[in-house]
Amino acid sequence: GLFAALAGRLGEAVTRSELLASVWGPDFDGEPNVVDVYVGYVRSKLGQLGAGALSLETVRGVGYRLRSEAR
Repeated sequence: GLFAALAGRLGEAVTRSELLASVWGPDFDGEPNVVDVYVGYVRSKLGQLGAGALSLETVRGVGYRLRSEAR
């Protein structure tokens, strides 16, 4: 899923189009903002789990980056 795609590239900025292709597949015909919606879900889950060492950042003009403070 989305978390796995971001975790697999920990610390790297991943574009929305890369996430769409990786998670939803190249034939996905929905709205591209689905990535933004699911990023919100992942952020919420990280907060519920108390995963303070992990943060999901928006990289303006690029996409998203999962960062680990333990790194």
